[in-house]
Amino acid sequence: MAKLQDSSFYTELDPLILNKLYASSQGGAFNEELCLLHGARFGGSPEEQNAAVYLKDKLLEYGLDAAWTEGFTAPYWMRKNTSLKVEEPQQLEIECIALPNCPPGTVTGPLVYLGDGDPQTYADNAAKLQGAIVMVSTANPAFYHRGMHRGEKLGRALQGGAAGFIWMRGEGGGLPETGSARFGRLCEVPVISVSLENGMTLQRLARGGKTVTLTITSDNDAITTTSYNVIGEIKGSQLPEEIIVVGGHYDGHDISQGAVDNGSGIAVIWEAAKAMAQFKGKLTRTIRFIGFAQEEMGLLGSDAYVKAHAGENIVFMLNLDGAGGGFFGRMALQGWSQDLVWLRQLFASMGEGHVRLGDSISIYSDMYPFAAAGIPAGSYSSSNPSGSSGAPRGYGHTYWDTIDKINSRAIMLDAIMVSRFLLRMATVDEIPLKRKEPQETTAKLEERGLLEVMAYEQRPLPHEDWPNGSKSK
Repeated sequence: MAKLQDSSFYTELDPLILNKLYASSQGGAFNEELCLLHGARFGGSPEEQNAAVYLKDKLLEYGLDAAWTEGFTAPYWMRKNTSLKVEEPQQLEIECIALPNCPPGTVTGPLVYLGDGDPQTYADNAAKLQGAIVMVSTANPAFYHRGMHRGEKLGRALQGGAAGFIWMRGEGGGLPETGSARFGRLCEVPVISVSLENGMTLQRLARGGKTVTLTITSDNDAITTTSYNVIGEIKGSQLPEEIIVVGGHYDGHDISQGAVDNGSGIAVIWEAAKAMAQFKGKLTRTIRFIGFAQEEMGLLGSDAYVKAHAGENIVFMLNLDGAGGGFFGRMALQGWSQDLVWLRQLFASMGEGHVRLGDSISIYSDMYPFAAAGIPAGSYSSSNPSGSSGAPRGYGHTYWDTIDKINSRAIMLDAIMVSRFLLRMATVDEIPLKRKEPQETTAKLEERGLLEVMAYEQRPLPHEDWPNGSKSK
């Protein structure tokens, strides 16, 4: 393992982290204040812009070397009126919500229900998709070898010629589930969400082979605005040009407070920033704490950050989307499986061997733009077992991602663990994770079956986004 500081160094500094975070345990209160002052912080909204100022001021209050915001141009999708009407076999109006990036317009077509939306079901029903309104459950397919994101299921329906799309929550409770339809742009067709119960009503109407004809009408709007990433920095004293980024998104969805997704993750990051500010002048490398805007609308903030900082030597990025959620921690490297042994040794040296460690690439959170640019990246989250397969997000992306779901103790414990991890990453003699060329990252995506997914979602591949490499050191 790359050599850490003498053990006495950590024996001296680790208790200072515990004293700062365990004794005060303010992460839950910070999260609550963020949600109550700034609501959903939806991408491009005034609430998101005001939250950026609030977050920057907190970093300055904590005593970091510097804190600032960086603006970038982004869309602001505005929810208006959306309706779902059954035209036959009877007339009925079904409660629904538009998914973000649902365009204005009206479509009418027959309902085609594809269950959990596994690829074989799409193939079996290919002849029925043209002009249809396709409904798919949020549940991961029970007999498919990987999970399937909303974007992939939508993309498969659109490739088949669907005129509209319904995202049916896979668990009861009367909740529709939101989530951006396309990354950073309006979708080609109207896209809406319904609760499990309303989805089951539509299925019952189709019994006996009856044709169910639906009409979706929506008049949402979108404008161009400016969103802001929030950055705080503790400068390294010996290798300041080597930068460790720890970040997560602070935006939420417009229908809820976004208290867990990702208010809790931001609370962990900001608590870690508070703890690490004690060590100014003692860190070898620079640490940057970042709140990314517009993650929910397509990783827009993190993508803008990576491109704006392409000339810098970012040596590692840790994403905290879903941190502070519970007592079962999980960290996944993003295509650097050869370095898992080193990472396990590092966590063992911290006495944190219970954290599950692996290598599992995800293309749906803010570590992905870093990994796509060849920057070593990982993602950490924590949760408690939910026992549900129909709604993998729990209350996330629903009306009830609210402050009563906050787990203050989990926020505190994750902030302590993350701070201790950052202390070691910032002081180890060498970080063994090395950069990749974008072509290598594309090959990793192909190896794991994700190129097909990105094609359905119409997203650029790493070697297309970074044709000459990341331009970083």
